[in-house]
Amino acid sequence: MNHGTLMPEQLLAILNALEDGIFITDLGGHPLWVNQASLSQLETTEAHLYASDVYQLEEEGVFSPSVTRFVIDERRPVSVVHRYRGKDYLVNGSLFHLDSNDSGEPDAVLVQTRNLDRDVLASRSPDTTQALLDHVMHQLKRIRQDQVATEANPAAPSRSPRYRQCLERLDRAAASDTTVLVSGETGVGKSWLVNRLHQFSPRSERPLIHVNCAAIPEALLEAELFGHERGAFTGAHRDGRVGYVALAEGGTLFLDEIGELPLALQPKLLQLLQEREYHPLGGSTRKADVRIVAATNTDLPARVRDGSFRADLFYRLNIVPIEVPPLRERAEDIPHLANQLLAHISRRHKRRLTLERDALRALTRHHWPGNVRELENLLERLSVFCEDETIRVADLAPDLDIEPAGSALPEGDTQPLPQRLAQLEHQAIREALALTGSTRKAARTLGVTQSWLMRRIKRHAIDTDTPTSEHTSVDAS
Repeated sequence: MNHGTLMPEQLLAILNALEDGIFITDLGGHPLWVNQASLSQLETTEAHLYASDVYQLEEEGVFSPSVTRFVIDERRPVSVVHRYRGKDYLVNGSLFHLDSNDSGEPDAVLVQTRNLDRDVLASRSPDTTQALLDHVMHQLKRIRQDQVATEANPAAPSRSPRYRQCLERLDRAAASDTTVLVSGETGVGKSWLVNRLHQFSPRSERPLIHVNCAAIPEALLEAELFGHERGAFTGAHRDGRVGYVALAEGGTLFLDEIGELPLALQPKLLQLLQEREYHPLGGSTRKADVRIVAATNTDLPARVRDGSFRADLFYRLNIVPIEVPPLRERAEDIPHLANQLLAHISRRHKRRLTLERDALRALTRHHWPGNVRELENLLERLSVFCEDETIRVADLAPDLDIEPAGSALPEGDTQPLPQRLAQLEHQAIREALALTGSTRKAARTLGVTQSWLMRRIKRHAIDTDTPTSEHTSVDAS
C-alpha cells in the first residue's frame, strides 16, 4: 500500500482504536460521528447520542458542561480539565472544516477527550504519554494561532480609547511572565481576555486551566486546587488526586472570581505566588512552574479594608492590573459589536438577521448592566422570536424599555426648557444610582464629582436607599 492511500474504513478503524475520545458535531450541536472511546467515556448508547443534540445531552447530565456548546457559542477553541464520574479528563474542542474543499466558515466542531486518570496514564510509558500530550497542545496552538491570524484584531475596530488601552496593556503583559489581575463587572468578557493573554504568551503550548473559585465548595477547594495524596482525608480518592496547579504545569492557572477565595486558603495561594511552591494535602512541598492570572468583579481594595481579603495577597496579585471598562462606557463600540455578535448567531441559526439603524442607535442608549453577555443574550433571544429578518426598535422595546428617538417628551408638551432639563437630570441620576448602587460609582458613570451629585440628589429629593430601577445584572465573566 502506498503512502497517503488509506481508505475511509481504515481511517475509521484507526480512530476507533484510539484511547482518546473523538466527538464531532455540526454547528447546531447534532452529533455527526463519535468513536468507541468517547462512547465508553460518556456511558450512553450510540442510538441515544445520535438522536439528541449537545444541549439536550447537557440537560441530561451526559455532558457537565458541554465543551462543544462552549465552542459553538463562543466561536473559539476551548481547552479545559473536567472531572466526570470520578475521573479527570483533558478536553480540547475546536472549530474545523468538515468539507476539506470548503474555504469559508468552519462547519463542524471536533472535541478530543483524554483520560488523565493515573491508572490509564500508567499503562503508557512516561515518554509516550508526554509525547501525546505535547502533540495535543501543539495542535491546539496551531489551530488557535490560525484563528487569531484570520480574525481582525479586537483593538483595531474598537473606537473606545479605554478599551483599546485595555487590549494594548493586555498584549504587552502577555509577553512577560508576571502575575495579572483582570477586573471588571460581570459580563464584560474577562474570561475571553485571559484566553487571549494566554494564547499570545510564551506558555501558549501548555494548558490554560480555568478555576472558578466561587463554583467549588469551600471544603473541597484546597484539594481541588493543590491536590491530595492517598488517604489524606476521609472521602479522599483512593489513588489521590492531581490538583489544578499540577495540571497547569508550564502553562497558565486562571483563578476566576478570586475575591471569593476563602480566607483560610489565601496564605497558601500567597506561598504559590511568592515561592512558586505548594503543599498537596497529605504530601510534601512541590515546586510549580505556572503563571497566575486572576479575575474579579468585586472591589478587592474594599475586601482588604473589611478584612475578608489579605492585603499582602492583593498586592501580589495586583502587579499588572487590567481594568475592563463596562459596555456603557464604550457605547461607540456597541454597533460594531452588536453586528458582529448577530452575524455569528445568524450563522448558527441559519438566518440572515440584520439590525435596523434606529435599532442600533437604541442599543447605544441602553445602560447594559449585564454588559456584553446581556447584549449577546438579547440578540440570541431576538433570533428566536423575531419574525422578520430585520430587527427594529419595536422588537427591542419589550426587553430594554427603550423609547424610540424623538419620543422622550409627550406630544404637545409646553413645559419651559429649565423644567424639561430638570426632569432629564432627575431621571439620569435615578438610573445611575439604580445601576451602580452607590453615589461614588454613580458620579463616575455620569461624569461628575460626588459632591456635585450629592447636591443634586438633595435638590431633587431622591431617596438613595430605595431601588429606583428594575435593571438586573447577569452573572457572567
